[in-house]
Amino acid sequence: MSKAVYRLSSIARPLEAKYPTNLAVLVALPLIGTGLGLYAYLSAGGGAVNALITGLEGMVIIFLGWALGREADPDRNLTAFMAAALILYGLVMGLPTSVWTLAFVLMAARTVNRTVGQPAKPGDLGIVLVLAGLSVFSDGYALMGLVAAIAIAIDVNLDRSRSLALIAALIALAFTVWQLITLEGDFTALLIPQGVSTTLMAVIGGLGVIGLLTALLCPVPTSVCDARGEALSHARVRGGRLVISLALLAGMAEGNALAHALYPLACVLLVTFIVRFIPTGRGAVKT
Repeated sequence: MSKAVYRLSSIARPLEAKYPTNLAVLVALPLIGTGLGLYAYLSAGGGAVNALITGLEGMVIIFLGWALGREADPDRNLTAFMAAALILYGLVMGLPTSVWTLAFVLMAARTVNRTVGQPAKPGDLGIVLVLAGLSVFSDGYALMGLVAAIAIAIDVNLDRSRSLALIAALIALAFTVWQLITLEGDFTALLIPQGVSTTLMAVIGGLGVIGLLTALLCPVPTSVCDARGEALSHARVRGGRLVISLALLAGMAEGNALAHALYPLACVLLVTFIVRFIPTGRGAVKT
């Protein structure tokens, strides 16, 4: 099954139950969704439909957070599970999350770090552009188009044979330009959001800097690509962490609520930084 998927996409990573960590996720997600749904039903009193939506949305968010943890730190499964646990705590506390943006950052990171092992196909770049557009125009993150352009540019810089992919980068950049000029109409509103919490921005900025440090201090990966069995590229794993960090920092331009809704990215970066101090066995493993 996975080989068939890899022929269609280079950024899709199917969950194969033959790997214990994947099996754990496949078992845990329905339980988490059920628990969140019941909690919403009993505490919020929104009815069965609201409980169902809450449970399904929670499953998607936890999966995306766990998957981002794998991309940020392919050598340590602990990172993905710890990040998912922190995100679950945030969901229980009722923190809102920008799902489209979370999905976009995941696919953008995969485009750069190539954990599957193959260059992003035209359809993959289309997926990244669609998700970037949803992040910009639906979720309201104007700078995510710029982040998408940077991700594609990093990929091209590390593989100069893919210069045509820069067309996709220009399209993504156009999303940001359009949003800034047409919908916001004022670059000052981007640089100085109204009513911003300096404490919140300081925390997010600090976590963004931590993310940049994890990219700078990223050790040489020992894991191998899914499809080819080749060692992951050190520069590409660092680039993937950089994309996640930039996405978190880009959220600061949108004020308190939207910046706060990117807390899953902060969880991933913080855990990635902390887990690097925990000794781990070295050896080539499939992530």
